Amino acid sequence: MKYCKNRELFPSAVSRNGSGFVLGVLILLSLSGCSDKQAVGGGAQAVPVKLQRLNSDVLEDTTEFVGNLEAVKRVQLRTQIEGEVIEIPVAFGQRVKPGELLFRLEPAQTAPRLAGVNTQVDAAAMALKSAQANLEQTIAQRGSIVSALEFDKTNLKRSQVLASEGAVPQLSLDDQIRRVEVNTSQLNAQDKAILAGRAAVNQAQANLANAETQVDSALVPFQFKQITSPIDGVVGNFNVQVGDVVTAGQVLTTINQNDFFDLVISVPTTYSNQLRRGVSVSLIDPKTKEVLSSGGNITFISPVVNNSAQSITTRARFPNTNGKLRDSQFVRARVTWNRQPGVLVPVTAVSLISGQSFVFVVQNKPCREGEPPIVGDQIVCQRLIQVGDIQGQNYQVIGGLKPGDTIAASNILNLRNGIPVRPES
Repeated sequence: MKYCKNRELFPSAVSRNGSGFVLGVLILLSLSGCSDKQAVGGGAQAVPVKLQRLNSDVLEDTTEFVGNLEAVKRVQLRTQIEGEVIEIPVAFGQRVKPGELLFRLEPAQTAPRLAGVNTQVDAAAMALKSAQANLEQTIAQRGSIVSALEFDKTNLKRSQVLASEGAVPQLSLDDQIRRVEVNTSQLNAQDKAILAGRAAVNQAQANLANAETQVDSALVPFQFKQITSPIDGVVGNFNVQVGDVVTAGQVLTTINQNDFFDLVISVPTTYSNQLRRGVSVSLIDPKTKEVLSSGGNITFISPVVNNSAQSITTRARFPNTNGKLRDSQFVRARVTWNRQPGVLVPVTAVSLISGQSFVFVVQNKPCREGEPPIVGDQIVCQRLIQVGDIQGQNYQVIGGLKPGDTIAASNILNLRNGIPVRPES
């Protein structure tokens, strides 16, 4: 079957030229074109292409940020004593448990000091014992004085009665009064001696306590000879080796718990309406583009805006499920704000022409209405589409395609409207 189109060209050609000769030539050319035009696809060689049927996918609204990972638990191990490192029974990078031995130290100048403070304790204990004995003796002497004073007071009262009756001479009465006064004075002096004795005992007790504290201090190096891991984690680099002399407070190594990592992200305030706890975050290797972790989410959102940067500090947490995450590792974080159904097309299937995006759609009907029907193979027709962000290796399709459409995903430089195609072998 033959078809003729564009008959409207004839009158326009006549009007432009006004020559019967030209009209005859155009008519001959037109008739020749009509006689040669056949149904689309008939006899043309099909171009092999990769056919891709579009399915309904999930379109993600994402933003990427960069940062360094932080171990959720990180402990710096420091020495509390001065001494020599005599043993390191673990290797860096080794996983350790709480209480596992990491370093053994030999304390410096500890034994002589301990012997000296032990001597001080013995002397203080003897001084306390002597002060307590003196106090007990002073208290006993006071008892004797009290007894004598009570006896003299009783005799004085009796003598005073007898003296009033003239039975006791005044001289004897005066002597008894003096004895009462002497014993009273001795009792007062003894009370002061008791107070002084008690003060001496208190001081001796304080001296003993201070000496015992010195012993405890001297024993501390022995208690910290062994340095153990406080948490379950991985040993970092060693800052010392066997034979090194360390000082109190010196950092020996770090223990990192690599089960979970945090990433601090500064999110611009333009995303404040979308920012919420639980938003999904995945980690991407900046060099290889490999997904390192896809199970992260935002766990903290600062209530204060960074005024200079107009950003909000957030913190996302990631499980180290596959063991690929490391402390202080530089990563790219992809925050997924929203997910919705849609269509994705491979980047390689899209042609950019004058700033517009086109794909070749595979179909069994002509590219335009009124064109000859398809005979034999399928053909491709170039279609304008609207694309959004790149998602992985694909464009998000905003318009122009729908699930179920089939496109040519390869060899697109050799395609044009109406050319037949066949699947690649």
